[in-house]
Amino acid sequence: MKTSCLSFILVIYLLINGSLTFAQCNTNLLTNGGFDSPVQTGYGNHLAGFAFNGWTITGAQANIVRLDGSGYVSGPDVAKNGDQYLDLVSGAGTVYQDFTISASSVPIVFGGYFSSREATGYVNWTASIEIYKLPSNTLIKTSGTRNFKSKDGDNPDQETWYYLYGTVTLAPGSYRFVANIGDYGNFDAAFVNIDCVVPINLQSFNGQMVDNTVKLSWQADNLSTTSYFEIERSDDAVHFESISKINTSTANFYDFTDRNVNAASCFYYRLKMVSIDKRITYSNIIRMVVDDTGSFQIVPNQVQDYVTIRGIKAKGWICLFDLSGKKMLEKEIKPGMLDVNVSLLRPGIYLVQYFNGATQQTRTFFKR
Repeated sequence: MKTSCLSFILVIYLLINGSLTFAQCNTNLLTNGGFDSPVQTGYGNHLAGFAFNGWTITGAQANIVRLDGSGYVSGPDVAKNGDQYLDLVSGAGTVYQDFTISASSVPIVFGGYFSSREATGYVNWTASIEIYKLPSNTLIKTSGTRNFKSKDGDNPDQETWYYLYGTVTLAPGSYRFVANIGDYGNFDAAFVNIDCVVPINLQSFNGQMVDNTVKLSWQADNLSTTSYFEIERSDDAVHFESISKINTSTANFYDFTDRNVNAASCFYYRLKMVSIDKRITYSNIIRMVVDDTGSFQIVPNQVQDYVTIRGIKAKGWICLFDLSGKKMLEKEIKPGMLDVNVSLLRPGIYLVQYFNGATQQTRTFFKR
């Protein structure tokens, strides 16, 4: 049965290859926007006024935190992108990096992600990003802001990253990107992009079989420049057709139920996200097998210690993978329900594959 799960690598590829939801943009003008190089050991060092691969941190001590699985309980359990992020301690500070606009005047989008930790001894602070013109050090533009309070450092909000961005047209010359961070503040995934609409932050896109229908659900942020979603379906993962259109609103959560499906059929789904200026981005691709003999569900979708697999109607095998394709578990399963202990897994998204010799299905869940 070990070979039955090898074909799952294709599903992993589709999920990872299609998961980037940023609009079509030029290269990030910032070096090392995710603080991921060089690789740190442990949790990094408390350093003041130091440079880190293009960045200068001032006004506070700082850690470059690398999540190594040993349980960093004082900050976010996941970096916003990559494996490392910036963590300020012993006071408020800034992190800055210089960049150059070398061509004619161009519109840019600039931004990054902030979070906070440790409510004890907390002082409220306001996160923002500023663009300065050099060498005059003249403030050109400020992003949106967010006021962090003590509740932002309480569980279970330690994993929450908040996205701030701004837009501005810059003439050729030298500029400075400055992120303002408070005590106990974290920063990650900074960028300056040319000729780019504000990126859609697609947090998740999942599918479940419900009463012989396919229910799709997704969560998205930063929809101010997004006009609508189109749900697209395919039977070969290559040729897609639109089956529904949903206009965006102030909501972050959306869902759609496809009732026009046949048993013993395989369908692929993706989201087409259309901005106000008609630019298009796509989600990851979801593969759904409509089969009464083996349709299963993962409950709850976000778990801490145990995940329950239910709805199995035929004997088969369950394989658990992380997003790198590493197999974490392989187990024979009988019809009925199975509880799986996932308490020792690192936080993140995991994929469960069910295979019964004729049908292969995939579900996802998020481990807190």
